[in-house]
Amino acid sequence: MLKLIDGFMPGLWKWVALGLAVLVLLQQLRVAELQVDVATLEASHAKAGQEQAQQAQAATEKDAGALLEHAGNQQDNIYEYTQTIQKLEAGRAADAARIASLQHTLRATATQHAQAAGDAAACRNLADQHQRLAELAGRSAGVVGGLVGLVERRDAQVTLLKKQVMTERVLVERLSSH
Repeated sequence: MLKLIDGFMPGLWKWVALGLAVLVLLQQLRVAELQVDVATLEASHAKAGQEQAQQAQAATEKDAGALLEHAGNQQDNIYEYTQTIQKLEAGRAADAARIASLQHTLRATATQHAQAAGDAAACRNLADQHQRLAELAGRSAGVVGGLVGLVERRDAQVTLLKKQVMTERVLVERLSSH
């Protein structure tokens, strides 16, 4: 039996070696397949990353466009507000000139009425009344002019703020739409 095993062993080693070689070859084929799968997966990830980068760039460009438009609208609103304030100030200056002219006319009229009265006491009384009336009318005209200017300025500010709110809403809508 020992002879039989000794005779069988040299042939067995050849078959074991051949089987091991086949197993190594199969294992190498599996490794090569896995390497191909890994390379395909890496290419897929690279492509997905490139697509995400392109989408991010498009979103950034869209946001930049929205911000530029917003800045332009904001600049237009401020320019329009500045022009409105300048017009209001010019109107206020013209009102002040008219008020000064009115006060001068009232004083002159009061003086003429005082001079026209023949009675000294009546002249003084009439002159005092005209003087008080002139002062009251002048102060009233000044207060009214100031209030009108204040209301016009507030109207201009409200208009600017309304436009600014609309500009901000457009920006928020454009930025939140993607």
